[in-house]
Amino acid sequence: MRSRRSPHSAVDHPVVVHAGAREHVSQDDVLRFLAKFIQEREEDADADTAGTLAQLRRVERDFKGLPPAVLDS
Repeated sequence: MRSRRSPHSAVDHPVVVHAGAREHVSQDDVLRFLAKFIQEREEDADADTAGTLAQLRRVERDFKGLPPAVLDS
């Protein structure tokens, strides 16, 4: 039986990993990064990425401190 999961997704693995000293970023920086990342993925979206985009939007809502369904309407 074949798996229904896509063999590869851009968000299955870290996008960038830097070794070295930790650098803390502001919540605004995280939200800007997420918004840009989601927008880029939506432009290249296909049926296999719908679940991934939904997960990214949930992370974005969580960072904004919103309940899960607020931005879906």
